Amino acid sequence: MPARSSRNVPAPLVALASWLVPGAGYLLLGQKARGLTIGITVLLLFVAGLLIGGIRVLEVPGYGDHGQPLIVIQDSDYTRDSGRYVVAERMVEDVGSPAPGTLGWVMQVHPLDEIRNKPWFIAQVLAGPIDLAASWGSVVASRSVGGSTQPRGARSHARTNELGVLYTAVAGMLNLLAVIDAASRAGSEGDDR
Repeated sequence: MPARSSRNVPAPLVALASWLVPGAGYLLLGQKARGLTIGITVLLLFVAGLLIGGIRVLEVPGYGDHGQPLIVIQDSDYTRDSGRYVVAERMVEDVGSPAPGTLGWVMQVHPLDEIRNKPWFIAQVLAGPIDLAASWGSVVASRSVGGSTQPRGARSHARTNELGVLYTAVAGMLNLLAVIDAASRAGSEGDDR
């Protein structure tokens, strides 16, 4: 029979700690081996994904391919065929000067649509703050150096990119499972688990 934890830690605190540092929730519960195993596995999977596909496998919602914020612009045009105005929205990377018809940053105007355009980010961010730091690095690596048009970091292609995205997403999903498990263990004090 496994040794039961004698620590009384609230389940929300365990869940938050598990997200902030993978495996930390188990450590709070006194399950050192399980915490280290999960923490090391999640971090290694995430870092392996970055090593395989490069930092730019992380597509950050709200930012374009060149590391600039995406803004929504509303265009209206009169069509002679129908005899009415047609209103359309498009996203462009912010170039510094506001364009006519600018509605604002895409994460303020249409956040759900932008997240739906980059669905892997949802799984990747579950890996914790390591993803947030790496996402910042991805945005910086997308920007051009000096006056050139070439970004600091190149985007990987084809299977290499897919494998990197998959590894980072699986790391996040594994951390989600660990968060749920650790929180449920904290919430069930009298059970033998």
